[in-house]
Amino acid sequence: MAQASEQDRPAAPLHWTAISDNPNHPDAKAGVRRVLKDIERVHTDTDIVGYIEKAAAGKRVLDIGMASHSEIYWGDRWPHRRFAKVASSILGIDILESLIGRLAADGYNVRVADATSDMDLGERFDLILAMDVIEHVDNPVGLMKFCGRHLAPGGRVLVSTPNPFSRKFIRQFHRQKQIVVNLDHVIWVTPTMALEIAHRSSLQLKHLHLIKPMSKLKAALKRLTWRYEAIEYSFPDYLYEFTVPDGR
Repeated sequence: MAQASEQDRPAAPLHWTAISDNPNHPDAKAGVRRVLKDIERVHTDTDIVGYIEKAAAGKRVLDIGMASHSEIYWGDRWPHRRFAKVASSILGIDILESLIGRLAADGYNVRVADATSDMDLGERFDLILAMDVIEHVDNPVGLMKFCGRHLAPGGRVLVSTPNPFSRKFIRQFHRQKQIVVNLDHVIWVTPTMALEIAHRSSLQLKHLHLIKPMSKLKAALKRLTWRYEAIEYSFPDYLYEFTVPDGR
């Protein structure tokens, strides 16, 4: 169930500085809340990998950080393997030279590349993926500029990252009295932060996707509870969709 058509209405081209030079001004925050609600899309009929798999079908895809830390993650459920089966072409890049070497030896189209650098891969892509990558990098704006530079006309960037406001982490906090996540993470990227990163990268945050498979009954019950609690609480991850703004 998607909350609105994927043929979308465009997000309002608002940056908070159009309202105030004070980032804590209540009117600026109210404007940002309206934008975030306008671009929000809820999907309860698939998971994030399934959603991206569908988006990748028949596309030229760049998959950033796909080596996934370790080859222990390269099983049948490894996302890159699934995307490679449906994309018209796919290039995987990572900074981990030893893992890229092993993947290349296995026949994967991969390169060693730093996706926060100024390098140009010499190709353009319909879809660029950064799955659980942005929270690991020192320079998220550099990452998004790299993505924008490699987009083909009409292309889009999909960036997944954990949601610190979700039930998953709130429950962990109450149960363990602290939250200890992947020890390689350096930031959280919440929706307001994604908006600001997009602005500083000359991109547009077009959609905020909240994705988690649910039965029809559970989804119907959740729609009732979402009248009284933050909808983000139910979704452990964000999937941000970035595009190049019209006219750039």
